[in-house]
Amino acid sequence: MRILPRSARETKAEFFGKRGWTLHTILVFTKKNNCAELDIRAYDHWSTDTKQDAWFTASSFEAVFETIKNKPKWIRIISDNGAHYHSSELMAIVSHWNEWYQIEVRDWQFLEPGEAKTTIDSHHAAVMEAVKHLSGTSLANLEPNRSQFGPEDENSNNVSKKELNTKPNVKTIKGISNLFYWKWPISGEMIGYICARSLPHFGPWNNFSPSAITNLCTKPIVRPHPKISEQTEPESSWKIPLLDINSTSISEFMDNNNSSDELEDVSSVDANFQFSMGWALKSNQKLGGKGKGKRMKKKVKELLKSFFLNGNLNQKDKMSANEMYNELLIFVESGELEAEDIPKIATIQNWISTYTRTFKEQATENMVNNAP
Repeated sequence: MRILPRSARETKAEFFGKRGWTLHTILVFTKKNNCAELDIRAYDHWSTDTKQDAWFTASSFEAVFETIKNKPKWIRIISDNGAHYHSSELMAIVSHWNEWYQIEVRDWQFLEPGEAKTTIDSHHAAVMEAVKHLSGTSLANLEPNRSQFGPEDENSNNVSKKELNTKPNVKTIKGISNLFYWKWPISGEMIGYICARSLPHFGPWNNFSPSAITNLCTKPIVRPHPKISEQTEPESSWKIPLLDINSTSISEFMDNNNSSDELEDVSSVDANFQFSMGWALKSNQKLGGKGKGKRMKKKVKELLKSFFLNGNLNQKDKMSANEMYNELLIFVESGELEAEDIPKIATIQNWISTYTRTFKEQATENMVNNAP
């Protein structure tokens, strides 16, 4: 959440500005054995760094893992699917957490906006009033090391200023926008892999090997070293009761690391439903696929430009979209182009419209610049 001057409401125009400061909250839910309560601890980190990205999120987790008194053996994470969480960079960083913090990340489940932020939003509203008196809340200032180098490298002469200020380029994990449930196995055949699927217990697994993870970044993945002020201690604890501690659902969520991770028998409702299972998944949606089609090859574009420019020089040589399509087919017959590289007539028509507008703008700009 970004705190803005005079207002805590995030309008789009204000949110993408450079003013204000950042408040990031991590809620830690823990449960002791044979206890009918959940203990909640809120770790608030405020920062003048207003860039909410994967590195800031990783720095916030670093602060929590290093300041938490009783470090857990394993964790499960639930968050919304904002870009600072649901990103290839952060998924690659998480694969190193067991090595850095000796904590097993059982899984990370991403929810749609609004499904995971009710508790966080109400907590932020209370923070604005009186942070010192909030139950189970700690506050600290956090400033990420944006260079993404270790302290010893930043203080040495081995790293240039240009390298310190250069952010590593991170490639996108294929299909990440359709994958909302992630795991990082630390034992068995899949140790070192990142495993992802559409939903918990549902959909095929997409497994990314350690070598594929390494190739995601142009620089080696390093541990964050943010500057953190002393954490405040809450005056009282924050606990919520569990309605039924012996219920199957709670015990499975709290501590279940079984290898069986599939749904059991399909109910009669699912069996008789008109649509196949998984029809509502984002990965199976047919709408909203703008930009997913094949891109026009460079050689095809150059040929279309030559057709267009020849028509400009001589009106007799001017071609329609259909005529350009037929000319491209001749190049297919001669073996210079592949049949699957030829765009549809409608695509060629759209290209002609776009290129005509661009051509006119450039011609006008050249005339203005060359005017005496």
